Amino acid sequence: MNHLKKYSYIALLGWIGLAGCELIDPTEVINPNLTEDAILNTANPMTPWVLGVRRQLALVTNEHVVLTEIGSDNYQNVMTFYNQNLDRLIIRPVDADINALQRELHRLREMADYGLNIVSGADPSTTSAQIAELHFMRGYSLLLSGEYFSFLPTEPGGEAVGWRDILQSAIASLALAEGSSDATLGTTATLAKARAHYKLGNKTEAVNHAQDAILKSANLTYQVQFDQAQTPLNRAQTAMYDRGNFDDLQVLPRMDFLDPKYYFRGASEASPVTLFKIEEAHLIIAEAQVADNNLAAAESTLKGLIRLVQNRPISSFPNQQQDRTQNNPGSRPDNADVAVAASAEDPLRMGLVLNRKLGDILVPTVSGTSVTDAMVEEAMTQEQTALELIYLMRQEIFIGEGRRLSDMGVRMVISEIEYLANENIDEDHPGTEPIIPPFIESISTELDAFTYDVAAKTAIIRHNINRIIATNRSSEWVAPFH
Repeated sequence: MNHLKKYSYIALLGWIGLAGCELIDPTEVINPNLTEDAILNTANPMTPWVLGVRRQLALVTNEHVVLTEIGSDNYQNVMTFYNQNLDRLIIRPVDADINALQRELHRLREMADYGLNIVSGADPSTTSAQIAELHFMRGYSLLLSGEYFSFLPTEPGGEAVGWRDILQSAIASLALAEGSSDATLGTTATLAKARAHYKLGNKTEAVNHAQDAILKSANLTYQVQFDQAQTPLNRAQTAMYDRGNFDDLQVLPRMDFLDPKYYFRGASEASPVTLFKIEEAHLIIAEAQVADNNLAAAESTLKGLIRLVQNRPISSFPNQQQDRTQNNPGSRPDNADVAVAASAEDPLRMGLVLNRKLGDILVPTVSGTSVTDAMVEEAMTQEQTALELIYLMRQEIFIGEGRRLSDMGVRMVISEIEYLANENIDEDHPGTEPIIPPFIESISTELDAFTYDVAAKTAIIRHNINRIIATNRSSEWVAPFH
C-alpha cells in the first residue's frame, strides 16, 4: 500500500496528536521545526493524518486478534512467543498484552478525536469523506472496547464507563460515518451499528441495520491492510504462518481446514484482516429468527449464507512447514484421513483436517464453513440445536478475526497501568476483575482439549463450546437475543 510508505511522517503526527491525550509532554520536543503548529501549518495535514489513523487501526488489530484468538477455543498457544495466560483464561490487570490492547484502542480513539477537533480546523481542504472515516475509526475503537471490556475510560484520565454505555457511544460515532461518500465505509458503519446493537441485545435495531447493510452491499468486506516490507506486519500471519515449524498457534482440529487464514503473499504484500463482512448481517438475522421461534425463516437465511460463503475467495499456498506435531509428535491430527467429532456425543466428520505435506493447500481467506444444507435442515427443528449451529457458523466464519472470545461471554480487565495513572479508577474497581461465565470458567483449562487416536484416525473434542453457549442461551453473558 502506497499510503504505508509515509510512516515516518505519519508516526510524527501521531505522537504530536497524542500530546492531547496526556501520553507525552510536548515541551520535550527538541527539533523546533517539528512542533505541533509546524505540522498543522503544512499543506493539507489531514491527508497524512488519516493515513496515520489507518496505520493505527492495523496496530489495534495486531493487539486484538492474536490475544483474543488465544483466549478462545479456536487456538492453543503451544510455544512461548505469544501470550501464555489467555489460553487458560488467566486474565489479570498486570498482563502486558491486555495493557497494550487498551493503549492502542485509546490511541485510535484519541487520534480520531484529534483529527476531528484539531486537524480539520487547520486544514480547509478536509473532505466530508475524511471526517466520516475519522468518526468510523472512533466508533470502531469504542465498539471493541464495549465488546471486550466490562469497563474502560473513554477519555484521558476519565472515569471507567460501563460497556453498554460504551457501545451506545460507538453507535453514535458510527452513525456519523454512515453518510460517507465512500460507499464501503458507509455500509461498514451500518453493519458495525448492527453489531453493537446485537451485543446490546437490541434485536429490532440490530436486524434493521443488518438488513440495511445487505441492501447496500450484498458482498461487503472491510479489511485492514498491513505492509510486509515496511511494517506493521500482520501479527496473526506471523503467528499462524510465517514462524513456520515453530507451530506457535495450533487450531482446534475441527477447524483445521480453515487455518491459516493468513499466509505469505510476497516480500511487499501481507495478508489483510477482514474486520467486517456482510456474512455477519445474515448471522444476526438468523439468530433473531431463532429467538422469535421462526425456524423456517432461519433455515432459509442460513442456506443463503452458505451460498454467500461458498463464493468467497479460496487461496492456494504451500504449508508443508506446518507440522502440527512439533511439540509432541503424534499429538495432533495432521492428515485428511482423520475424522473429527465436536464432542464425545457428536458424530465423527471427515473433511475437517488437511494434509499439508502433499502439496499446496486450499484455504478460505475471507469466510469458510463446513456447514451444509442438510446440517441446517437437521438443526432447524428446535431452538437449542438451531442456535448451536449458528454459533458453529460464527466460529468458522470469523476464525482468526478476534471474534470468538466475545461470543463466549468473556470480558477482560482494566490494565494496572491505567488505574495506577488514573485517579478516577482504583484497583478495587469492578472493571479490574474479568468476566468469565461460570459455564466457561469451569472448563477454562480444557477449552482446547481433545483426544487424538492415531491408530483409529479420530480426534474427539472434549467440549462442544457451541452447545454450551446454546444450552446457556438465557444467561446474561451469551446469546444476546435470548
